[in-house]
Amino acid sequence: MARKMVVPHPSVTGMAAGFSIFDDLVGGNGASVLDKALNGNVAGAITDLGANAQALVKTDTGRKALAQAVGIAAVGAWARKAFPATKLGGTKLYFRI
Repeated sequence: MARKMVVPHPSVTGMAAGFSIFDDLVGGNGASVLDKALNGNVAGAITDLGANAQALVKTDTGRKALAQAVGIAAVGAWARKAFPATKLGGTKLYFRI
């Protein structure tokens, strides 16, 4: 019996939390780490990524960003339990809360 291919339906709140952390890791506006990696300076990009990851944990601003991402994910988890059939989008391609 062949398995039917399933289209994934990502969580909007999960993606928002992930992109929030990703934005802080790559340098706020995305220019620092990504520009260095695309210009061939892989060592510099890895160094900046490591420094940004440490700043995310060590600084007050970074901890606030992590708490915000956790808050977004927690609200999304609560909303998925409270409203399990809520979909954003069309009938075949949609996002969950």
